[in-house]
Amino acid sequence: MDTLSERYAQDAACALAALLGSQLVGVYLHGSAVLGGFDARRSDVDIVAVTDGPMTAAQQAAATDALSDHSLPCPAHGLELSVVTTEVAKHPTAEPAFELHQATTPGSAKVLDGHEHGGDPDLVLYFAVCRTAGRLLGPGRPAREVFGPVPDDLARAQMLRELRWAAENSPDEYAVLNACRAWRFAVDGALLSKLGGGQWALGRVGAADHDLVKIAIDRQRCVTGTGLDPRAVRQFVQQVASFLTGMRAPGAGRS
Repeated sequence: MDTLSERYAQDAACALAALLGSQLVGVYLHGSAVLGGFDARRSDVDIVAVTDGPMTAAQQAAATDALSDHSLPCPAHGLELSVVTTEVAKHPTAEPAFELHQATTPGSAKVLDGHEHGGDPDLVLYFAVCRTAGRLLGPGRPAREVFGPVPDDLARAQMLRELRWAAENSPDEYAVLNACRAWRFAVDGALLSKLGGGQWALGRVGAADHDLVKIAIDRQRCVTGTGLDPRAVRQFVQQVASFLTGMRAPGAGRS
């Protein structure tokens, strides 16, 4: 993580601490900032904050203002913040409840009041990463004390959901590398960044998919403009989805 993004994450945590005081249990950095592959040109600063009780409307409004791009400009692609209670963090479900969600990413900036929305399934994997690799920003309780174990079936279900979403809504390189990290999780439960998943998959895919994964890695690193075949992308993602549901591994029988 670059120096400016690191300072920004610390400043965001300080802003939350000033607003929430003793109610704040901890602020945890997750995503590519802790798993590897962070690139300020493409990566969000991913944070989960945990409180010991619900946020008031006044606290939500104050946090939204303090962490807006106007008040605290993000030097990376954007901020992705979720605030949850200790009860929710300790006992993961398929759609964990949340107090506040704020994103400042250009083109998809949003603020959601969790009291007016259902749970957020994205939190399933956020919690899993926080528990295994999350970094506490400032004072607070260690992540492993705050985040409960995420059941394997919940994690797999969310990865399948993300695979399908990415295939339809994200750049091709994201879809491929997201599939690679899901494949690694299905093999041994490891949680990797997109780039980490891609590097792991390079040594395991057949010849038909090797170039696909290599180009996806290069595109993610912004070192090539070579395009990907959308049909090959969809086929690779479907192979990984099948593996997650207990069928054969990607590349099996292909050359």
